[in-house]
Amino acid sequence: MSESLPEPTTDLVRAKRDLSDHGYCLVADALEPVLLKETAERLAAQARAEDGMGLSFRDGGVNQKVVDDYGNMLPDAFSSARGGINQRVWNLVNKGRCFRDLVIHPLVDELVGHVLGDAFILSNHSANIARPGGVRMGLHTDQWWMPQPVRADADYVRPADLTRAPSDGFVHPEPSLGIAPPVVCNTMWMLSDFTAANGATEMVPGSHLSGAHPNPGDQSGYRIVQPEAPAGTLLVFDGRLWHGTGANAANSDRVGILVTFCAPQFRQQENQTLAVDPALWDEMPEKLRARLGFRVWNAYGRIELPAEEWVSPTPERIGELG
Repeated sequence: MSESLPEPTTDLVRAKRDLSDHGYCLVADALEPVLLKETAERLAAQARAEDGMGLSFRDGGVNQKVVDDYGNMLPDAFSSARGGINQRVWNLVNKGRCFRDLVIHPLVDELVGHVLGDAFILSNHSANIARPGGVRMGLHTDQWWMPQPVRADADYVRPADLTRAPSDGFVHPEPSLGIAPPVVCNTMWMLSDFTAANGATEMVPGSHLSGAHPNPGDQSGYRIVQPEAPAGTLLVFDGRLWHGTGANAANSDRVGILVTFCAPQFRQQENQTLAVDPALWDEMPEKLRARLGFRVWNAYGRIELPAEEWVSPTPERIGELG
């Protein structure tokens, strides 16, 4: 890995090299000004409306307890009343055409495809509005659920028993066993300037090649950087890269849309095929339908016949017969 860290570029060859070497890249001027303005305004309106209706999801508060002692999410923790500051807006596919267009953007094809191959699908489509006073999230990997390589005769953590609290074997893996490949890739569309002061995403360059998970208890020794770039920039990063929302010590919001993709054989973070509004189906291009998971992949994701290529939001089901 070269010592020179990624900078915003329009050279996709350089961007792909940055992704491979450092685990992330920055694409300059990814959103033209008109689209940037439209997307930012649509998100701001949606966030205000959800907040006004009591639907606002909040995290990033000082001493806000969001997981139990076993690493499981506490469902009632994410509110202003419980101390949450940053606002998340989930399931953006249903909330504006400008958001849906980001799922099938040509830069996504190029850069996410570079990491995952051609048939990747949408896992999560959300916005993160990091507000002043929000604390740092802490480093994590988005492949926390991926089992570690093990020796043939060794005991291991059963895949269904994995939690967000990594065991020692995940924090200090055996290098000779190799590492897992990337099966997740993230895109962050910057709708405001990202600076270290306003909570730009924290990252540890090259950590995607370590095979390890960051220590949740002590992260003081890690080489953490916060890539800074103007609004309209696209940040793409490998799902294995150690990363997290930074603390917002500024006096303005830091706004980004996070679109996470995964390989087609893995479970999506948001259940896209159930979450999508069927009323949007007819206007969706085939490429978007496939990204949402409605295209069958090697007989996976099907309903009934394994030879069918597509499913729909309202499938016909064969019930008990005879």
